Amino acid sequence: MNVGKDVGQERGSQHDDKRFSTRPHVSHLPHEIFGFIFSLVQRNGWIHPDPLPAEVTLSHVCRHWRHFTLDFPSLWSVFRYDSFGPHQEKIPVKRLAAYLERSKDPPLELFFDLDLFEDDSLGGWTDVLSMLHQIIPHIHRVRELHVISAEGDIDDFLSKLVDASAPLLEALTIRSYSTPELFMESTDRKWSPTIFTGGAPSLKYLRSDDRHFSRPPIGSILHLRLEAWSDVADSEAFSPSMFREILSLPCLQTLSIWGEFVKFPLDMGVDSMTKIEAKSLKHFRCDGYLRLLPQYFLSHVSAPSLESLTFYWFNFLPYLPPWNKTITFPSLHTLALLHPWQLPPYVSDLTHNPFPWLEGLIANTHNIKKLILSLPPKCGPQAFLDILHHLNAEQRVSPAGGIPWSDTMEELTLLTVDMASHKFEARHYTRLTECLPNLTLIRTTKAMKHQIDSFAEQGHQAQSLHRSTKVKCVGDVENVELGGKPFLPLFWALGPDWIDGDRDPFVDACEYNTK
Repeated sequence: MNVGKDVGQERGSQHDDKRFSTRPHVSHLPHEIFGFIFSLVQRNGWIHPDPLPAEVTLSHVCRHWRHFTLDFPSLWSVFRYDSFGPHQEKIPVKRLAAYLERSKDPPLELFFDLDLFEDDSLGGWTDVLSMLHQIIPHIHRVRELHVISAEGDIDDFLSKLVDASAPLLEALTIRSYSTPELFMESTDRKWSPTIFTGGAPSLKYLRSDDRHFSRPPIGSILHLRLEAWSDVADSEAFSPSMFREILSLPCLQTLSIWGEFVKFPLDMGVDSMTKIEAKSLKHFRCDGYLRLLPQYFLSHVSAPSLESLTFYWFNFLPYLPPWNKTITFPSLHTLALLHPWQLPPYVSDLTHNPFPWLEGLIANTHNIKKLILSLPPKCGPQAFLDILHHLNAEQRVSPAGGIPWSDTMEELTLLTVDMASHKFEARHYTRLTECLPNLTLIRTTKAMKHQIDSFAEQGHQAQSLHRSTKVKCVGDVENVELGGKPFLPLFWALGPDWIDGDRDPFVDACEYNTK
């Protein structure tokens, strides 16, 4: 029997027990680290929500954790309520009251998603208003406020914000368009503040979807999203002077407009309106609901810092943009054209040019590096390529030197709604590489990628079909139903991280996205 060996093993075991017993407990971590971990657990709970909010669960683990969480105000300064979330709860009037008390002095971040709310055993709309009204005494320390209520009447709550002062407010979302009577008197079509008239000097982000929406001061705004989700009866669109006022904001970097927010006269011309200087604007997107906003922007707005431009569902009728030669976009590197309407044959004899506006657009955008082109069902990608080739031919120079995009275009996302009915032939690919010789990446569907890849095999047999080795083709664009990331240029601010998944009209309107 080896006594020495047994004694050594026993001492080693005792040493291990002592070492493990002296290992610091998680509760002994510095408060800063402990609090940081809890904050991460809280935010992860927003992505995969449990029946109880993470901060509530953490406060029930043990006595020490409860003492720590209740003495950690910033953990209770963030409140979320989703009336249609995966785990339904009674209208959290008492829970919000507890959060407001426990949060003490730190800035508040409040999110209320009241879409699809229905009165039931969990509470009624009166309870919802009682919950919202608790915010009013604390509005001076609210940093973010997001209220989404497509059907419910929150006018009574908004009326309490008219004279309020919100010195810390940085981000505001108000989506409510069921009862526009509250601010109907604001018919001057100018941005006259109707809420927070006491001041909101820190406001950087605003999202609203109502033409009669409650308007805060926007002198410090960076990101402005005016996106109407549905038509509002008897609503009046803002005049061009409102659009000019918005574009002239000194700090504005991002502007997104969806729906009939601004109306322009049909006889709009370059001489009738002076040029607008949007010196700080970096990203602009709009839909073509009235068909005139894209024209107006291209012909009246000088934006030297503009980096991305997105137009959706436009056709430039009843006439082409009145191009102003003094307006160019020297910093514009990303252009997204989504579902441009074809020019009907009976409108023009340019039957081979369904997009006659393209020439002027190319002339005004000299430094495009990335083009996203999503074409309507009846227009295959070859129509776009034919136009490029035609423009080069008109210049009577080699294709590589014909248009401004020839020297700058590096990435192209090319697709149409009905890709199966439009065959991408070798001659189309040849035109593409000739007109855009610096192209390095093509993003499209798997079907079109297969066609493009086949050109490489044909190139072994016919030199004229040779595919440039520097052009990489990626087939990662799929039907939107399959899930994935939008292929749109998401340069604009989507808002706070917990509402990134909130509906975006431009993303929802796209039939495709990427893996």
